[in-house]
Amino acid sequence: MMAGRRTAMALAASAALLCVSAPTAAADNAVLGSTCYQGWYAFTVTAAGGDIPAGSQWTSSWTAASQIPAEYHVLSFPRVIDYTPVNTHLVTLTNPAPIAAGTRVVLEPSGYSLTNKSRLTLKLSGYGGSTGRTFPVGEWPTC
Repeated sequence: MMAGRRTAMALAASAALLCVSAPTAAADNAVLGSTCYQGWYAFTVTAAGGDIPAGSQWTSSWTAASQIPAEYHVLSFPRVIDYTPVNTHLVTLTNPAPIAAGTRVVLEPSGYSLTNKSRLTLKLSGYGGSTGRTFPVGEWPTC
């Protein structure tokens, strides 16, 4: 009876150690950046330090001195992150399922005002930090 109890305790201790050493999701699992996508400036979300858990969130926005009405949206490639418009300058982004470690997602912003009379700022922030770029007057977000 004593040997059985010791075995059970040893198994429980081993299981506890496994639970403690299992990887946990952390904001540093995501690295935010930018790239050129189909000739235009785009954001990237890379699952670099492990999986990005389902339900992670980001916001993306644009600002310009010239506020020509537009309908801002951000599409993901591959389609693993959904966007929800908040207003004409802001969207929220959420991944409904985990994003596997090593996956790079391109986020293509569009529907912002293009004008050569004011600068344009595109931003992405949330799980993993923030990134963005300001394009000076006369420079479009092309590459």
